[in-house]
Amino acid sequence: MLLKGKTVIITGSGRGIGKSVAIACAKEGANIGLTARTLDELNEVKDEILKLGTDVRVSVKTADVTKYEEIEGAFKAFHEELGEFNAVIANAGYSRMWNSHEFDSNKFTEIMNVNVSGVFYAFKAAYPYLKKDDKNNKSRFIITGSGAFTTPMPKLAAYTASKYAVVGLQNALALEYKKENINFTMVLPTQVDTRMLRGRKAGDGNKPPNVMNAKELNDYYLFLLSDRANKTDNALIFTSDFGEIRNLLSKTPPVKRENWEVFKPYLEENAPKIYSNVRKLGKLVEFLINSTE
Repeated sequence: MLLKGKTVIITGSGRGIGKSVAIACAKEGANIGLTARTLDELNEVKDEILKLGTDVRVSVKTADVTKYEEIEGAFKAFHEELGEFNAVIANAGYSRMWNSHEFDSNKFTEIMNVNVSGVFYAFKAAYPYLKKDDKNNKSRFIITGSGAFTTPMPKLAAYTASKYAVVGLQNALALEYKKENINFTMVLPTQVDTRMLRGRKAGDGNKPPNVMNAKELNDYYLFLLSDRANKTDNALIFTSDFGEIRNLLSKTPPVKRENWEVFKPYLEENAPKIYSNVRKLGKLVEFLINSTE
């Protein structure tokens, strides 16, 4: 198992991306700390994990990521139940769409609090419990960002601003803690079939073709959590780039996609822009090659 014996804490894990990643991590042997605001949803995720039969430990704690004392208390309890953290995924997110000149000021602040302060609070609360004693097995702090970082959208000013802000936050944290055996990385998806995007219609099987399923993101998180990403730090994983790579891999002759070194010149020739974007993330490309075989 890819993550056997590791402990992964995930905010916003009652549904959507967080739920999907939590189940994927448990399938790979990780012990899981689940936190969100809704206890019933968290317990449903816990039940799904326990039914996998992988004998992992699962702890559930409700907390609002905008209230530091709640996150601090939840993480302290996770540590008491699960031990040191190998990884924390700051996944909780919030958005609303309005004309900017009419945007409710309190909602703007709330979005920034969830998407920016919530990430900072998760790191601050996790820091005392992150495993930091082994440079060959670094702890991971992973942020769920958004393709809105490079592709702003109208009527989503607050959400877009928050996703720019967390990139700056990651850059600062990666520099500050460079010598403390913590890797900081971010997954930046395009639109995903979650409640944040489609409300209660999410998961009804009728998503638009350009909208991703949450499960399509699992491989990115699993890679970043794995030993293969021990040297991957301050990286931005744009799923749009890797989606193009997945499409190309499906059409690439087997002899041209045996591994990253073999696939690299083929990618550079057939998709030079994508190659330029991902050339420093060859280990992730190879992970995807192996996962599609």
